[in-house]
Amino acid sequence: MRAEKFEWDPEKSQRNLEKHGISFVEARALWEGPVIELDTNSGTDDARWKVIGMIAGKHWAAIITYREGRRRIISVRRARRREAESYDRFAGRNEADNR
Repeated sequence: MRAEKFEWDPEKSQRNLEKHGISFVEARALWEGPVIELDTNSGTDDARWKVIGMIAGKHWAAIITYREGRRRIISVRRARRREAESYDRFAGRNEADNR
């Protein structure tokens, strides 16, 4: 884990809750278990990372950046099928674990 503390834009967290059904406060739970962290190389000033993990038995994907030792959450959504499959391979899960 590269950072213990989180930050985010509260208005963006509210929009994310309305659009994807999860706030950034709730999304912090993503880091309570194993995660895959991928460099998205988005070309922005801040390097962005896609983080895939599980919350309450469901796969989620977050986009974050690191600023001054904090994780800044940019967005969170349900993981796409391929992202979930990649996570399951990484975490040693199989389809039976999803039932």
